Amino acid sequence: MKHSDKKNEILDCAQALIQKRGYNGFSYADISSVVNIRKASIHHHFPTKAELAVAVIERYRDAFNACLLTINAQHDWINKIDQYAQLYKQVLQEDKLCLCGMLASDADTLPDEVTTVIRDFFIENADWLSEILTASHLNLPHERRTNIAWQIINLLQGGVIMARILQNMSVFTSSYEEMMRQLKQLSCHSIIQTS
Repeated sequence: MKHSDKKNEILDCAQALIQKRGYNGFSYADISSVVNIRKASIHHHFPTKAELAVAVIERYRDAFNACLLTINAQHDWINKIDQYAQLYKQVLQEDKLCLCGMLASDADTLPDEVTTVIRDFFIENADWLSEILTASHLNLPHERRTNIAWQIINLLQGGVIMARILQNMSVFTSSYEEMMRQLKQLSCHSIIQTS
């Protein structure tokens, strides 16, 4: 097996473990048993657990951003937000949590370098959502667009967590549908205000 293949296996395994158990819920021994590699070999690729977590997050962020680029091809702003929400739904259907959402729950025990890349991920998401709202709702103040962007992230993250703990997908679905109704009303109010 190629060096890069084994490294990707380690990253895949670490990501799956983080999304199920969190940062503090796995060790190199867990990865070793799944990937069938010595712990020393894992340390060769990723000397510390923090470096492994950062690599996992950066890879996840790259994949997530690639999805956002695809979503940007949509013309309608509401469809873009709908497709964004579907990314969270997909994670929930796989019986996982958003990687960065799961890691955020360990915030008090994370190394600083891990916390930094998680914050960057969420800020990038909020900026992306805010840009979509800016393009479609120019009359809304910047602060309100930013607040709505964070509200979307908060609702989707919370919806995934609650649906998973309650083992009830409708908890996420009903919250998501209500969010979309409110966003459509926002659009109607914007039209009224500008006409």
